[in-house]
Amino acid sequence: MGRAHPLAALLLLLLTACGPSAVARPTTPPSARATPPRGIAGTVRYEARSVTARGLSQELDARPARYVEVLTRAADGRDLDRALTDAEGRFSLPTRGEAAALVVRARSQSDGRDLAVAADPFGRQVYERVVPLAGTATDALDVLAQDDDARGTGGAFHILDTLVRGVDAVTRWTGRSLPPLFVYWARGGTSEWSFYRGERPQGSGRFALELMGGNAGHHRESDTDEHDEAIILHELGHFVFDRLTTDSSIGGLHPDGTLVDPGVAWEEGRASWFATSVLGAPFYRDTIGHAPGGSLRVDQDFEHVPAGPSGAGSERAVAGVLWDLGDGVDGIPDTDADGVALGPEALMRAMIALTAEPGAMPELSGFLRFLVRTSAVTPTALEAVLSRAQQPRALLPADDVPRWPRSLALPGQVAGKIDGVTNPAPSGGPPRPENGIDAVHAYRVELPRAGFFTAALEVRGESPGGRDRLSLELRSIRGVLLTASREGGPRERLGRVLEAGWYTVYVRDRGDGNRASYTLRVALE
Repeated sequence: MGRAHPLAALLLLLLTACGPSAVARPTTPPSARATPPRGIAGTVRYEARSVTARGLSQELDARPARYVEVLTRAADGRDLDRALTDAEGRFSLPTRGEAAALVVRARSQSDGRDLAVAADPFGRQVYERVVPLAGTATDALDVLAQDDDARGTGGAFHILDTLVRGVDAVTRWTGRSLPPLFVYWARGGTSEWSFYRGERPQGSGRFALELMGGNAGHHRESDTDEHDEAIILHELGHFVFDRLTTDSSIGGLHPDGTLVDPGVAWEEGRASWFATSVLGAPFYRDTIGHAPGGSLRVDQDFEHVPAGPSGAGSERAVAGVLWDLGDGVDGIPDTDADGVALGPEALMRAMIALTAEPGAMPELSGFLRFLVRTSAVTPTALEAVLSRAQQPRALLPADDVPRWPRSLALPGQVAGKIDGVTNPAPSGGPPRPENGIDAVHAYRVELPRAGFFTAALEVRGESPGGRDRLSLELRSIRGVLLTASREGGPRERLGRVLEAGWYTVYVRDRGDGNRASYTLRVALE
């Protein structure tokens, strides 16, 4: 190597600022340099139980809490940064020096979902799992919502994850989004049954489900639904159909083995079908208590509907026929080779399309006629499905005249007979005074213009001991009660100013077991 030229050496000296006029720039040793702050990251899981033949499992399964809200909270209670977990329950948040705790909430607000699980009837007390951050390594947190803590927080997150699964299926099948929904669930809270409550509070635009929480202090022995996925999805199905389609139900309980009002059977049966379609299996089960001392309140296989009361008034028939129409697609099993595989997407879209028809208030038979009329399925294929499901051929009549509700022109009159007493009931099964198919008659009327609508009922008793009292109700085409006459005498009458449109008039048992013939007259004054 040669020697450096003197001029080059001078230039090098100037460029390296080694002369007397240069500013010294001290070098910080690597060990003393400030390290960039690490974020807060980790995984959220919840504990779930599975359904067994002897109740909910003793074993707990830790599952990822998908798409739930995660946030940091300051010591003074202020909420700071927020994020959502991903499909594996993972999350990442920036570090804030004032963050004192990590909070995981039973809420999911993204991709068209607005869901929450709360411990109060109005959805204010959303379940939380709070993790103090002081002295904790915050770059690999493992947050677990436990089922056996005081509030059963794991159960709340199981409810939320099941809702996410159902709502995502609706979006996939229909392309529709749904309004905000919360679930009220608390141990020792609702103990009678699980319900869809509709809009709560009224006018809020937010809707509610209410799920059984078991008896306070005895959730291991009592009926509680936080781990019964079929029940959660059944109630979600009521919400979905209410918001996207029609509502044909007058409500009330619907015990298995009875024939109820066809509108009630339709709404309850298709909600159960929705649940099994989301789960991808035909089994509809509801547990009471924990194994080994628990049991199954409901244990149904919609691929194999048992012998018993059948037809449009059978909730199980509705679920079974819909299952047979929809199975065999997208991995949904079809073990009886019924020959039709429309899939849940096609059935959901048909239910939505039917909503646009004037006076739409469907039940099973009306929906089947709609499928034939729109060429979704042939009559021959549908007859084969009904035969395999042991359902009557009358569910698919040769004409397209609605069998329920019966059409009643204005002005007009019709005669009939209500029977909530005879056992077995005239149509089969035990009598059901509250909402049985023999105890409730429905009539659909169209008002061509606004006016004062009247309905008059003349009752002719046929039961000893005065068990001949009937009620008269006027409802919207979506089953909302507008007015009623329940005096229990030989004549009932109601009147109301109405807008033009479709309405339903019900003649029904007062609910305590009555049998009587009647004549109903309707008019628009």
